[in-house]
Amino acid sequence: MQRRNFLVGIGSASVGGSALLGSGAFSRVESHRNVTVEVAEDPSAYLGLDKCDTPNGSYVDIDDDGHLEILMNPDNPTIGNSSLGSGVNSNSISNFDSVFQICNQGKQEACVWIADDNAWPTVPDDEEMMGGERRVEFYLNGFRDESVIGESNGITLAVGECVCIGLETRTFDLAEGDMLLDELDNEVQIVADVDSACGAETVCPNLTGNYQCTTYAAESDGYSATGTRFEIQNTGDATQYNLAVANSPGAFESASIGTDTITTEIADASFPNKALIAWNIPDGCSPVPDAQTWDEYKGENGLENLADWYEEFGTEGGVPDEAPTNIDDDLVVEVRDIPEEGVDPAVGPDSFISDDQWPAMSDDAADLGWITCEAYDEQNLE
Repeated sequence: MQRRNFLVGIGSASVGGSALLGSGAFSRVESHRNVTVEVAEDPSAYLGLDKCDTPNGSYVDIDDDGHLEILMNPDNPTIGNSSLGSGVNSNSISNFDSVFQICNQGKQEACVWIADDNAWPTVPDDEEMMGGERRVEFYLNGFRDESVIGESNGITLAVGECVCIGLETRTFDLAEGDMLLDELDNEVQIVADVDSACGAETVCPNLTGNYQCTTYAAESDGYSATGTRFEIQNTGDATQYNLAVANSPGAFESASIGTDTITTEIADASFPNKALIAWNIPDGCSPVPDAQTWDEYKGENGLENLADWYEEFGTEGGVPDEAPTNIDDDLVVEVRDIPEEGVDPAVGPDSFISDDQWPAMSDDAADLGWITCEAYDEQNLE
């Protein structure tokens, strides 16, 4: 795998663009360059980057270091002493079809795309034109609706195949001299990967969680409760998540879960009263039906932060040491099937089970749905 920086410096009004692209042998290439639109390029490399043989290819120049530059400013040598324009208009949409090309000059078919980034700058939502859309969009050839940003928009290139890339700028609510990709430090990333499922549709992560069983540790005369095992299911793409558990004692876990995966998480909370899962939703994903953002959940329950949540649901000993004061306002789903949710007074799982009763819970606990992990595993292995 190789990485390449694609430096993009695009300003408004007179928007200067110089793009540099680099190259090298690859199984995967991630290209980073400054975009004033700057691309470091070596036409003979395994990932070949060059100007397109089109009128807009004239925005491309090769500098003294052999790097490809896309110049949308007075530095463009094709302007010379002519009366040609020297920048992108402010408060406008400008398209540049088929500016530079990406060529697969390796030995395997590869998927090529421009990496997405959560920090990618967008037009303000309150703008009537293009509100919420990217400041700069890269697209296939002259097909302006076919973005090449994000792996799901990747293009399959056979060995020896090339594709031209265009770009669109949206300069609403910008003044002369503003840089369109300033939030990305004027850098985007080109990726070429032989192992990618090119153009595969993104399936938004969707997590649910359930109480599964209570864990115990053996002692001289029986077994003592030590924690709670939760089942976490994801019916979408892989993601990171947080699991917070309230009551005695409270717990907080951070973990990852794969695509379409069921996993288990053991939390140090042998008597859970309340639990929630919070996870990130990537850009472009729609909220999961019936799920709330953490911000919405806090507002509905009169909470200021995660510390309030622990206190509200009776966590003994206060907020767990490993828990942050708050979490990001991502989607959150309450863990289902905690046996005693809403039951008062709560009985809880047995804190201790004698040898002669093991692995069964007391009748009072079992009637409410508590179960030892030993008994749960025996039942589910039958």
